[in-house]
Amino acid sequence: MKKYMFSMFAIAATCLVGCSNINNYESRIYSFIADQNLAPMENIDSVLGYELIVLSDQHLALTIQNGKSYFLTKPDDCHNIFWAKKVILLAEDKGVIKVDSDKIVRVGDKYTECTITGIYKLYSVQLQQLAGLSRRKNPMRSHSFLTPLSSTESKSIGFEH
Repeated sequence: MKKYMFSMFAIAATCLVGCSNINNYESRIYSFIADQNLAPMENIDSVLGYELIVLSDQHLALTIQNGKSYFLTKPDDCHNIFWAKKVILLAEDKGVIKVDSDKIVRVGDKYTECTITGIYKLYSVQLQQLAGLSRRKNPMRSHSFLTPLSSTESKSIGFEH
C-alpha cells in the first residue's frame, strides 16, 4: 500500500509540475508582449518565402524573405503543432497573411489546421528572446513559400487535406 501511495504522489507531482511549466510559459509570453509594448497587427504584406519557428502549440515566430520578423498566436484549443516536422501557412490573398482568416497547418504525419488569431511585429533581438522562452531547447524551424488557401490552388501545387 505504501508503494502504491508513493507512486500516486509521484504521478500527481509530475502532473502539477508539467501544468505549472505550461502556465509559467504562457505567463512569460503575455508578460513579454506587455513589457515589449507589442502592438497587434491585422496583416502582413509581401510574404512569399518564410521561416516559421514553432515556440509552442499556440505561438510561432515568423521571419519573411526580407528579414522582418513577427510573432503569431493561435487559439488555445489548437494542438499538435509543437512537435510537428513541417508547418506551413495557408493564405486567402496571395502574399498577405491576415488575422482571423489565414491558417497555420501541420502537414506530414498528422494534419492540424489553426486560424491565426494574432500578429505582432518583432525586432531581431525580440525574436531571439522569444526563442529563448520556448519550452523546447531548439525550437523546430520550417521553411516554405506562402500557400494559397483555396482548395483548387492547393491541389494544383500538390497539397491536399
